[in-house]
Amino acid sequence: MKCENCGSDNNEDAKFCKKCGSALTQPVEAERKGRSPWIIVLLVVVCLILALGCAYAYVVYYDVSHSEILQLTGSNHGDVLKNSAIASNIPDSEVSDEIVEAAKSGVPIYKIGDGDGPVTVISAGVHGNQLVPSVAAMKLVNYLEGRKIKGTVYVIPFVSPKAISANSELTDGVNLNQVADDPGTVSNAVVEFAQNNGATALGDFHETQVGRDPGFTTIMCSEYPTYGSFQLANSMSGLSLDTTLTYTVAGIAYDGAIEDECNLAGLPAVTPLVVVPSHGKVYDGAVTESYNQMLALLIVNGNLDYDDFYLRIANSDIDGF
Repeated sequence: MKCENCGSDNNEDAKFCKKCGSALTQPVEAERKGRSPWIIVLLVVVCLILALGCAYAYVVYYDVSHSEILQLTGSNHGDVLKNSAIASNIPDSEVSDEIVEAAKSGVPIYKIGDGDGPVTVISAGVHGNQLVPSVAAMKLVNYLEGRKIKGTVYVIPFVSPKAISANSELTDGVNLNQVADDPGTVSNAVVEFAQNNGATALGDFHETQVGRDPGFTTIMCSEYPTYGSFQLANSMSGLSLDTTLTYTVAGIAYDGAIEDECNLAGLPAVTPLVVVPSHGKVYDGAVTESYNQMLALLIVNGNLDYDDFYLRIANSDIDGF
């Protein structure tokens, strides 16, 4: 060991310099301290929490189904807000404004989803004075907007904006629910649209007035030639708690109806109806019933699945899922 005072060499274990007597400083080995395993565990936990938080934020706030407004036809257009009952009852939102504006130049279709999975078509407003289903359809659109679903849903809230704006049952004197087999009519366009876009189920929503046929809330269907219509109605009724009204063969009792023409073409379709005191007005209770029927259709056809863990997380920031 070298003396710091005089530079003389000494034994390694000497405490004093043999030449000048100065105290010798023994070298102290730096203690090597390893990183605590708890710190490593803590860092791993923090990283996992951050990763899970980012994944959750993506699923909840960014992974939503794409939506857009399409046009079924450029005919039968109208300003539906001229009907005061429609204007005062549809949800006040950006998507509502877009649909109302699109109705001024044709028949708007709200689309949500990517086509990968079940495809459902919902139509309302075939009769321009049956306002409850149209209001329910607009409520449904606002429920679906910004949501994650399976497959694709097409909602046609105003099949005839022209008749709705005038609060008229008929469109230019024509009952659209009797000419869905007539090419060139808007009701036929609904059937063709459903077929061309791979629909796996269709619901054409209506009202029925007290004392008329059928005169009570129900889901109409048929057994032949598309048994899926009967199955669809019965599955829906289990959710909406409605009765079903089954016809043996499609196209006889209601020749030219949208539901019947779809069933004759092999596309499972139903006609859910809600009872109202009179047409041309909006009744809140009936809107709720019609809306629940629409949700039942989406659940039965697999667009909404309350048991799907991913969908539950993706829609966790939205009330009512």
